Amino acid sequence: MSDLGDDELIRLHCDGDADAFDALFDRHYVSVYNFARLMLHDAGAAEEVLQETFLAVAQAARAYQPRGHFRTWLLRIVRNRCLNRLAALRAQHELLADSGLIVVEPASPEASPSRRLEADETAAAVRAMVEKLPDRQREAIVLYAFERMKYRQIAEALDVPIDTVKTLIHRARAALAAALEDRFKGEARDV
Repeated sequence: MSDLGDDELIRLHCDGDADAFDALFDRHYVSVYNFARLMLHDAGAAEEVLQETFLAVAQAARAYQPRGHFRTWLLRIVRNRCLNRLAALRAQHELLADSGLIVVEPASPEASPSRRLEADETAAAVRAMVEKLPDRQREAIVLYAFERMKYRQIAEALDVPIDTVKTLIHRARAALAAALEDRFKGEARDV
């Protein structure tokens, strides 16, 4: 099944071939998880979105129009699920704030070791910088740099014009370059 395209796999799934859906999942679950993780800043929520996304794909498979855009369609589903979660979280925080209760964020369950290799530290710093980007810039740069999507595909996934995608990516790159430069200048001062 690994030699079949996504459109062929979705067609086979619709015809009742369970292995075809497994092949689609195996092919795309890392991209779905990583995109959700970077949007939500929460590993547990990203895992839930991963499950919800593939459940939605299974349910909507017959509605999918096979034109070679499965990955774009899939990542649009992920994005919409993440945006819905973020909106619900904002509403929940607003409700709690209006009630006068103090909102305390739980400590991260992911304790990091005190020492990491330099590459791990840089990767973590870049990930943190990406997470601080405005939502639209973060979405565009993740799809471009990490998912290797073309501008046209990103425009379809984000439902924006291609020129907007180019602007978002340009601004994200500039912000990341400035943040990295500041970080490395700070490290040089500390030495």
